[in-house]
Amino acid sequence: MSARPVKLDIYRTAIPMRSFEHAAATRNLAEAVVVRLEMSDGSVGWGETLPRKYVTGETLETVPDDIERMSPLNPADESVDASVPKPAAACALDLALVDADAKAEGKSLGGPIPHNIRVSGVLGSADPARTSRRLRMMRLYGLRDFKLKLGFGDDTDTENLRVVHKQIGKAIRDLEYTLRVDVNGGWAAEEIPDRVAALKPFGVCVVEQPVFGPPETLIELAQRCELPLMADESLITIADTNKFVHATGKKVWMNVRLSKSGGIGPCGKIAEAAAQAGAPFVIGCMVGESGILSAAQRVLLAKIPKPKFVEGNYGKFLLADDLTKPSLRFGYGGKLKTLTGPGLGVTVSERKITRYGTLIKTLHA
Repeated sequence: MSARPVKLDIYRTAIPMRSFEHAAATRNLAEAVVVRLEMSDGSVGWGETLPRKYVTGETLETVPDDIERMSPLNPADESVDASVPKPAAACALDLALVDADAKAEGKSLGGPIPHNIRVSGVLGSADPARTSRRLRMMRLYGLRDFKLKLGFGDDTDTENLRVVHKQIGKAIRDLEYTLRVDVNGGWAAEEIPDRVAALKPFGVCVVEQPVFGPPETLIELAQRCELPLMADESLITIADTNKFVHATGKKVWMNVRLSKSGGIGPCGKIAEAAAQAGAPFVIGCMVGESGILSAAQRVLLAKIPKPKFVEGNYGKFLLADDLTKPSLRFGYGGKLKTLTGPGLGVTVSERKITRYGTLIKTLHA
């Protein structure tokens, strides 16, 4: 008889991090919901999610209750409204279930990661001098692809673009480096075509989420912009993906993130749909992910067509500590190693869970 879930612990965690800024928020704590799923054979699976209200409408306060209602330990709960997606909650459960099932079978979920996949460096600060220093350090570490956060105000944004272009403008022209920008919904819709056109001299290849809104908003704007746009907060489900690829082709790229779209399975479907349509896509992350989500991202990368760019596996580059052994982060040049351990391939430290987490609730079969 196969192992079945018998116990689910739901934690809220908060790990100190190096300050990270963008137009939608400044973060000094990596706050997440982490679940521990115990199986009848003693196997344990772990999941993690970082909900953002401005992304999926979910919060750190709502996700634990949604996880309880969606849990396999509570399968007959008729209060679950399947028409209202809860992808952040679903992600935590998805990862814990696949991790536990694989461990129960003595299998690793990991697979070979294409050697030419490289993680991007993410830049952006209200202090352009800090942006310049970070870019210099990232280049020394062999990174070639960069995302610059905008939305700090016109003067600061212009200076950030200037200092970045001064360092890597020639390498962009020589096709050695790439630069994209992320506005996090910081611009007004009517000004976006002109603002996008002004980015072309800096070698920007795509503009991510210039304004918040449903897919239809970006689809309409993309037709009037000189550079492609990228959907992040506007892309949650496979239905959203289909809208973009059918209406715009390559005019809208897609940022696919585990916590945003429900875990490995749903993200794999989105990536496959984008790839089949020839639409560029990025495998992204939420700021502050622990090694649990970083391991899951590596599992995802081994299962899907090669993305245009990858963001994530920042580990202790951003976090003061991590929940996993090893603490996952990319290596020199942004390269990622394949994980070969059982399940997701990492061991979660219950001591670190106790240190950085609070047990919210426990469910029993």
